[in-house]
Amino acid sequence: MDSDIGAAAFAALTSTSIYETGITFTKKEHKKPYPTIFPSRPELSQAGRTVLITGGSAGIGFAIAKGFAQAHAKRIIILGRRRNLVDEAVSELKKEFPQVQFDGYSSDVDDLADVEKLWKGFEEDGTVLDVLVLNAAKVSEHGPILSLGRDEVWSSFTMNVRSLLDLSEKFYKQKNGEGRQKFLVNVSTEASHNFTKSGPWPAYSASKNAGTMLIQMIAKDTPPEKMQVLNFHPGVVHTSAFKNAGIPEDIYPFDHVDLAGNFAVWAASEEARFLHGRFVWAKWDIDELKSGVIGEKIQNNDHYLKVGVVGLQE
Repeated sequence: MDSDIGAAAFAALTSTSIYETGITFTKKEHKKPYPTIFPSRPELSQAGRTVLITGGSAGIGFAIAKGFAQAHAKRIIILGRRRNLVDEAVSELKKEFPQVQFDGYSSDVDDLADVEKLWKGFEEDGTVLDVLVLNAAKVSEHGPILSLGRDEVWSSFTMNVRSLLDLSEKFYKQKNGEGRQKFLVNVSTEASHNFTKSGPWPAYSASKNAGTMLIQMIAKDTPPEKMQVLNFHPGVVHTSAFKNAGIPEDIYPFDHVDLAGNFAVWAASEEARFLHGRFVWAKWDIDELKSGVIGEKIQNNDHYLKVGVVGLQE
């Protein structure tokens, strides 16, 4: 994130009052982990599972890796483009969680041949993936879509849509471990529906919206007993991108990175089945989502908390 993009990010964060608190949905909201999503809960145990996290070497992806380790996953595989960052992340995780097997691969999920090679390796060594967390994404250059041009805009779609399809299909069609329930968790963004929030990055907003819709449609035709699917917005986290842009942590009420890390673990549990195929924010209170008016709408309205046209469906 260069200085120009940093300035644009700062403007997007502070330009309207909606950014002070975000969109209010549940009465109770969270800025950091809370008991319902603590990975230490036995109900959220990932014992015996192998987890693959794209973009797992830093920021939200790294926090997700820590969350699954705290939930006693057997093996956690992180992918990242930069070998040095992947190695550093794996080394740090091994020190903190010596009981978990960590493996890191330098892989570009936007490169079809690279992913094919990675997956072939999994098949050959008998690796069975139980959980796939789609966290890697591309934030486009800022500016109007028609000013950015076809190639720049389309690069956002190949990363934020095509790579999701490629990985989801390979995950679903694994030759090893056939018959085992799988969990697909997509780290989306509020920019996929809150178009004001997308600010100067309309290509990012459009491609993430399409990616979220893609995952939603995969869920529509896939029973959760076979593969449970969930989209979620991790919150606004003060990651290295903000730091590198010179945006201080105290300028905005950022969400704690472990909120997303813990929520991803909960999303890969049986407790999240009622949200199969839907889109939620990590900050929303889960107990409220399961009860009252919201709970009734989730149970009775198949379009609720899904990508669609505002005004045609509630």
